[in-house]
Amino acid sequence: MKKISTMLFAVMILLVSMVPVFAAESPQATTGVVSYEVIIIPTEGGDAKYEYITGIDSNGKQYVDITALPKPGYEFDHWEILGAYTTQDKLTDTPIRLYISGDITVTPYYRKSSGDTPVATGTVNKDTSGKSPQTGSGNAIPYIVIILSVAACGAATIKLVKSK
Repeated sequence: MKKISTMLFAVMILLVSMVPVFAAESPQATTGVVSYEVIIIPTEGGDAKYEYITGIDSNGKQYVDITALPKPGYEFDHWEILGAYTTQDKLTDTPIRLYISGDITVTPYYRKSSGDTPVATGTVNKDTSGKSPQTGSGNAIPYIVIILSVAACGAATIKLVKSK
């Protein structure tokens, strides 16, 4: 009886461990909101810190409000914006509200408080490798459990056969 219960326990572990491997993916909730990427390129006179607010207005349009934060000794001059957006604000306003319908790149320009010429654009290093750091457990754990369960079933079967 002890051998049969060991064999049944091993088969049970095998079956339970297979559930997460072969289960269908959970359905994802859809809210109708689309995510867009907003890249802000720092320039001299700004320290890449910006205040922003995102949301959806009463007409269902997605927007982002961006406020430039100049370093001491600088003042905001104008925005340069590339991508799918509309605005009712002037490109010299801060904060500025952008209604976005795609990814956008925003560059704020500053001028020294005592000068009229905007300062040059800084550089941004964007990771375009397409890989993100892996976190959590890998996909190998369910397979390891299955292999160990099959090995336990095999060992129990061999032991059962040898004992007769």
